Amino acid sequence: MNDVGLQHTNTSESFAYQGVVDALKDQFGFDFVAVGLVPFEGAPLRWEYTAGATNFCYRRIMLAPGHGIGGIVIKSGKPMVCGNIETEIDPREYSSYPIVFAEDLHSFLTVPLLREGRVAGALLCAFRTANAAVVGLVQEVVAATQGRVGPLDIYAAEILGLEALLAENQSARTDLFVGTSHIGKIVTAQEEERRRISRELHDGVAQELLALSFNLKQIEATLPADVSPGLFEEPPARLDLIMDQVRHLSVELRPSTLDHFGLLPALRTQAAMLQNTYGTTISIEAPEEISRFDHAFETQIYRICQEALLNACKYSGVERISLRVTHKNGWIEALVEDTGCGFSTEAPVVRGTGCGIDGMMERAQLIGGTLDIQSNDNGTSVRLIAPMGKPLEQVQTPKAKVD
Repeated sequence: MNDVGLQHTNTSESFAYQGVVDALKDQFGFDFVAVGLVPFEGAPLRWEYTAGATNFCYRRIMLAPGHGIGGIVIKSGKPMVCGNIETEIDPREYSSYPIVFAEDLHSFLTVPLLREGRVAGALLCAFRTANAAVVGLVQEVVAATQGRVGPLDIYAAEILGLEALLAENQSARTDLFVGTSHIGKIVTAQEEERRRISRELHDGVAQELLALSFNLKQIEATLPADVSPGLFEEPPARLDLIMDQVRHLSVELRPSTLDHFGLLPALRTQAAMLQNTYGTTISIEAPEEISRFDHAFETQIYRICQEALLNACKYSGVERISLRVTHKNGWIEALVEDTGCGFSTEAPVVRGTGCGIDGMMERAQLIGGTLDIQSNDNGTSVRLIAPMGKPLEQVQTPKAKVD
């Protein structure tokens, strides 16, 4: 799949950007240097040229103006510096810093890049350790590059610390959360309704069916000897099947495991159930324990993973699917992968309700996360990176058996 963001640069500009990135890393000893570009005003920023990257996650990051390090810089048009992310950034409070998570950055400087007076990109220079001296490196970087990155001009006036820059963008963030708060209430109400129906199915309908099954067995035991022995064989078997379907539906609506034990046990239970239903082996790579965090965040992450696993089971045509969950510094990453037939992410064939991908995207945005879906003939990957929200207690996560 081609990177759309590269379409607005020519070959000579690409060499110029990459040359500056490599030179800055070598000269100053930065662990990670990147240039992100904005093809037109209002478009998202993408990190397109890098040095020191540990993986290719940066290619999938798209930052709307005002979101993430690059997005805040292109919106404000001012440089941003941070000497220690652990003391200056609370990822549970702000919307999204995916490059920090992807590259494990702990200090950085970011400056806007201008083309004819318009912010057209951002330059990020970072360390993977805390480094208060990074604040003093801004002017040195400007001098080393002679104020230019390829065809773009560096704007380094009005250097702001992270807290000041975030405060300046408070109104934009407030608008975002005001817009999503109503959606959040709707989602919460939907989950409460799911929970209520799930309990009614489990505690009401399922129990009544179980009682009916016992009654049939009692009737069978009192029948005369001359009654056909096969007469009552089919009804109990059908009742057992119906009870399994009711339990399955109850878990699909709202697994009690999610409320009582948290995200990972709920995902393991879901994987086991999908495996029994579709015959697909689901391997899970996850930590033994993870902090419980805000129930609303846990629910959205669970629903995204649930949908991704279900789609893979239904449509990938493979016998094995993988789910990997990692977390660090208040962020969580969930990756669902398969090696199946894939699909067109630009024009997917609508199956079922056709709301699965859109629903996952909306849930990711609601919790300030980023969702990247890559698919081709070699398979599909669905990657979610999101803040973990307000922490609760540290708990040991019991494993559900996934054979």
